[in-house]
Amino acid sequence: MAQPLMRLARPRLASALPAVRPAISASTPRAFSAAAPLRADDEPKAKQGLLKSLMHGSPHARAESPTVSQSHSKTVGRGKYIHEIQRLVVRPDAVDELRAVLAEFYPRLHKSDGGDGGRLVGSWEVVVGDQETFYTVWEYDGYAGYDEVQASLAKSETYAALQKKLRPLLSSRSNWLAQEFGFWATSPPNTNMGGVVEWRTYHLKPGMLLEWETNWRRGLEARRKYVQPVAAYFTQIGGLHTVHHLWHYPNLDERKKTRDAAWQVETWNDTVSQTVKLIDKMHAQIMKPLPFSPLR
Repeated sequence: MAQPLMRLARPRLASALPAVRPAISASTPRAFSAAAPLRADDEPKAKQGLLKSLMHGSPHARAESPTVSQSHSKTVGRGKYIHEIQRLVVRPDAVDELRAVLAEFYPRLHKSDGGDGGRLVGSWEVVVGDQETFYTVWEYDGYAGYDEVQASLAKSETYAALQKKLRPLLSSRSNWLAQEFGFWATSPPNTNMGGVVEWRTYHLKPGMLLEWETNWRRGLEARRKYVQPVAAYFTQIGGLHTVHHLWHYPNLDERKKTRDAAWQVETWNDTVSQTVKLIDKMHAQIMKPLPFSPLR
């Protein structure tokens, strides 16, 4: 027989107030009223509701998406490409040598130029944030395209030579496979951008991706009036529940001005207030494109 729930002690002043039984949701810890203990047959329903919210987001987000019966990647993703995000952390004494190695080999691997690799989207060096760190984004025609490229790289003399030169220079490296959001396609190559790219990384609470997409679909239009959106990805392999947003600014002063202007738009205020509660932690870095980057 299930043991009865322990009644919680209350301050004496509370005896004059009516007991309130909070609603159970994914964002509110479950609480029990001493005046109305949770029945044994209520608990499976509560757990089911909590699990549904964690898997598919809030009822509001589910109501705005007609495809919640699909996986999140099919619901929010563009589905056309897979993007690989690579991060290289170099030894402090080898930064210049790494720049030279990337400039020599990455353009040669670029598929659009006849190389064995994927399509090179962009390559950047962090100037504010994690120092001695470089990010590169490669694009593939779905997972089949990624598998095909990996098979080609395994036989590529150019790729083998790159790895031989890279390894002694690095202190660590990581990569993730990600998709674009359906409402935010990656910018095409543009060698006349100049300025800097802000790379913002959001680690979401599990199950919040659909709600993130629902709010940012509206919020992007408010930001687009003031700043050039470059790309937005959500990870599928690697660190999960992670979103990457890339923005272009002429300089940091313009970044401040455009962000201040966006706060005057009601849609943007609403986007921030609705999405900040979905985030576990976040990170922002400023980067400059490398000279060979197709986006620079």
